Amino acid sequence: MARLLLLGAGHAHLDAIRAIPALVARGHTVTVAGPGPCHCYSGMGPGVLGGTYPPQAMALPVRRMVEAAGGAFITGTAVRIDAPGHAVHFASGLRLEYDVCSCNVGSVVTHSLPCGGDGPDVGGMPPVSSIPSIPPMLPVLPVLPVKPIENLYRARQALLRLAARGPVHVVAAGGGPAALEVACNAAVCLARARGNAIPTVPAGDSVTLVAGRGLLPDLPERARALCRAVAATRGVRIVEGARAVRVETDGVLLDDGRTLPAHVVLAATGVAPPPLFAASGLPVGPDGSLAVDAHLRCPAHSDLFGGGDCIHFTPAPLPRVGVHAVRQGPVLAANLAARLDGHARRSTDASRPSGQPALVPYVPRPGHLLVLDTGAGTGVLHRPLGGAALCFGGRPAFLLKRAIDTLFMRRHLPPGGARPGECPWDAPA
Repeated sequence: MARLLLLGAGHAHLDAIRAIPALVARGHTVTVAGPGPCHCYSGMGPGVLGGTYPPQAMALPVRRMVEAAGGAFITGTAVRIDAPGHAVHFASGLRLEYDVCSCNVGSVVTHSLPCGGDGPDVGGMPPVSSIPSIPPMLPVLPVLPVKPIENLYRARQALLRLAARGPVHVVAAGGGPAALEVACNAAVCLARARGNAIPTVPAGDSVTLVAGRGLLPDLPERARALCRAVAATRGVRIVEGARAVRVETDGVLLDDGRTLPAHVVLAATGVAPPPLFAASGLPVGPDGSLAVDAHLRCPAHSDLFGGGDCIHFTPAPLPRVGVHAVRQGPVLAANLAARLDGHARRSTDASRPSGQPALVPYVPRPGHLLVLDTGAGTGVLHRPLGGAALCFGGRPAFLLKRAIDTLFMRRHLPPGGARPGECPWDAPA
């Protein structure tokens, strides 16, 4: 028997969770540790903000999935991995030992927006209970990072409550795909809140996207042009060549001295892994992510694996997009099972050679499909094809994205989906 500990229940661990019954049948034990009983699928988050989907549509009840499969689930945040000692320490004081451990702890928004004057830093999410009473132009504005994904539902709730009381000004900070998606869907949310049939920012409201050095700098001009066009259709104002640096009492201060009016700030300023790996003295990449080899295994510790946003893939650094986490899932599940079986063989027959089953390499495909949800049933698609690219927008792009997202959720959801009380927004204030 060998003990598997999964830190996080994100996209890269879902295949391992599906494999729990087979692992248990072979005598292994599986424990999954996560921040809560539900994991939110990032692909549908912008659609929840815009009202395309109800929040339950993006919710995977991972605790129930794990327990129904024969594993154990604990709610907790890992703060240190003692790899030589094969143990993980949690913020609660809990210490769990393992034979094999895998990390899929996701990422956090890299840059907070400090508050001017004597106010506190508001780089994080305000308490949900505070949102209903937000008056116009708070002394401390709510700043909602796009991670964790459930913040996008909380952003929707905040916008709806504010819209019922008067004009609403939204600032989205960041120049990447996530910033464009949340800006466009915030515009749709406000339009629907005002009963407008046309999904564009209503008169009196505003949505401004502060794109830093430029909008979508990693995409070709054709894709950027489509995104600019759809943002214009949504009534989103794009500010380039300036960066949001501070939240003031009357809005958001830019580094060029301008101040934008704001009631809500959506922060999509890039992501990085949590400090867990650097704090544990593990091999890390330049941004503190866990260094792994082609088999998704830490080169310094043969029983430590990882996948998704929190890893540095040493053969060739990967962009932090969900498609890699999803594709790493089956590879990670196979390699964890092989490592567990190797441990079990050694413990039951120490006289036999300790050869390990061959591990499967993760082979990234060149390029990846990117489909942005631009709200109201539209999208923008970009897919590199050799030296060219496929790029188009509108309803067909969204329909393809919806099909991909729906198939993903159907593959992993248990019958009946998420139940009341399992989702983050169900927690008592």
